[in-house]
Amino acid sequence: MKRTLLWSMLAALAVALSSCIVVLDLPVSNFRFESNWQRNSDGAYVFCTNKTTQMRYKFRAPDPSVIVSIQERYEGFASGDTLTRKRPLNDLSRDGNDLVFVGTLTFGQVNVPQRMPSGVSQQSIVVSPITPPPSNSGKTTVTVTVTTLSGSQYSGSYDYDVYSNCP
Repeated sequence: MKRTLLWSMLAALAVALSSCIVVLDLPVSNFRFESNWQRNSDGAYVFCTNKTTQMRYKFRAPDPSVIVSIQERYEGFASGDTLTRKRPLNDLSRDGNDLVFVGTLTFGQVNVPQRMPSGVSQQSIVVSPITPPPSNSGKTTVTVTVTTLSGSQYSGSYDYDVYSNCP
């Protein structure tokens, strides 16, 4: 009788404790952004509209199985235009504790928006045989938001200067 009572109490304690266990997602952190173009003066990563531009971002994700979705948002400064894309998880590769995405960008209408410096507007361009020097033609903010099973969202962003006439 005492043994049965003891086992019943232990079973009840186990059930009570199991209802107190909360599963938490490990945080997603350390977002880093790059491109295949860098400004010589300070090493900042930039986008080039006249050349193939690849963007790379990575973030620390200790357990990728808890990631539900990844959303990218591209926002042009002057225009305020945005492009939002859901990134399939299978587009990312594993590099140690990081998940990495590398993709080619296309600029223009219904593509990656860019923002123009204040006081500058779009103009028609006359093609001449002289290659003009690279010029800053805008700025695009890229924000990546990762949502986990618990509904927690983790974000990182980077402001890319956009250049035309890249060599």
